[in-house]
Amino acid sequence: MKLMDEKTALGVLFANTKRVKRSIDLVTIARACELLIRLYGSKEAVAKKIGLSPEMIREFVKILTLVPEVQELVKTRKIDRLDVAYKLSKISNRKLQIEAAQKTMSLPSKSIRDIERLVTHAKMSIDESAKKVEASRLKDMHVLILDFTEDQFRQIERHARVSGKPPVELVKDVIDQWLKRPVHFRQQSNRDR
Repeated sequence: MKLMDEKTALGVLFANTKRVKRSIDLVTIARACELLIRLYGSKEAVAKKIGLSPEMIREFVKILTLVPEVQELVKTRKIDRLDVAYKLSKISNRKLQIEAAQKTMSLPSKSIRDIERLVTHAKMSIDESAKKVEASRLKDMHVLILDFTEDQFRQIERHARVSGKPPVELVKDVIDQWLKRPVHFRQQSNRDR
């Protein structure tokens, strides 16, 4: 696409963020956002002018941080969802980002979110993460990463040995019990912390 001016950039955003069907790729939309941020001084000013949230403007602009190979997939609309492109941009390792982009082109968004969490927080490879997520999808489950201190983890393992359950099942049971409590009781419990 040719160099954009303010009018063209506004047209791109109005025409492609207010409808379900977009006619332009996400990289072009991101470039329009970037131009308007320079002209108006902030994401908030652009968001107000367009009628979008500053968060959405930030997500569009983040697409421009994707490595060139992944940006090309977005430009050619092989990856054509903002949530997917944004999640890929959070993977800082170039090789992993490319691998993830290739793996996720045909996956639903929630799978991509879970893969991104595993790669980023659990430091798993893309392949390992994708296998775990796919296995959980077959059971209609989600992947959640929890951080425990060493002491907490030892206690969970000890309780698991005593109960005869794997640690994962023990944690699921505790979460199930907590979720069954009345909401007002859970809110009060959270405030007490």
